[in-house]
Amino acid sequence: MPSIRSHTFVEACHEPGCPVCRLEQRGVERYLDNQFYENVNSPAWRDHLRASHAFCHEHAWLAVNKRLGDALGFSIIYHDIVNNILRQWQEDGNPGRGPRRGSLREKVLAALGLRQRCPVCEHREEITRNILSALLYDLPGVEVMDALRLSEGLCLPHLKLSLDQIQDGSVYESIVAVHREKLETLKVELAEFIRKNDYQAIKEGFGSEGDAWLRAIGMIVGSRKDR
Repeated sequence: MPSIRSHTFVEACHEPGCPVCRLEQRGVERYLDNQFYENVNSPAWRDHLRASHAFCHEHAWLAVNKRLGDALGFSIIYHDIVNNILRQWQEDGNPGRGPRRGSLREKVLAALGLRQRCPVCEHREEITRNILSALLYDLPGVEVMDALRLSEGLCLPHLKLSLDQIQDGSVYESIVAVHREKLETLKVELAEFIRKNDYQAIKEGFGSEGDAWLRAIGMIVGSRKDR
């Protein structure tokens, strides 16, 4: 019987894009929302944020754009980081002594370096491992395999991660067959989109191939994060 996580995967297969990307992003947004709500003043989390300069570019702006944290929470976090950088830049605690250029260079470079990775990136990797673990456990099941066939398929990064872990030869071949078919279909749709952009065919109008270029990007690099 499929696990609860696999039921969630099956449901995600009915939505656009890579189902693993969709579940991964939901988990990331939930994590950020919880952290801002519960842990802004947590010493352990603040230590990590100090060492990582808070979040990477993607996740900092995700939190802003999706309103997963409020202005006060951001201000508390970044005030702490800016203050910590300035404290490390301070050249000498004794104002009566002259500057030491070598020492300043070392302090500045050390302060600008990251001693930890973005905590959201770390958590996302854990989410992905859990999703794929549940998926691969139930993948021989008809329900999960049928859902995958009906979906847009896994993006290539998540497909590779999955295939790297599959030991069952027949399951491996089935997953490859599903995605070979999806790639073949995508190739045809992209070719049709290109053909219809020719002045001789432009009046035909676009059908399902109209967004093939967007689906191709999602297939190759992963689904969009703003959906």
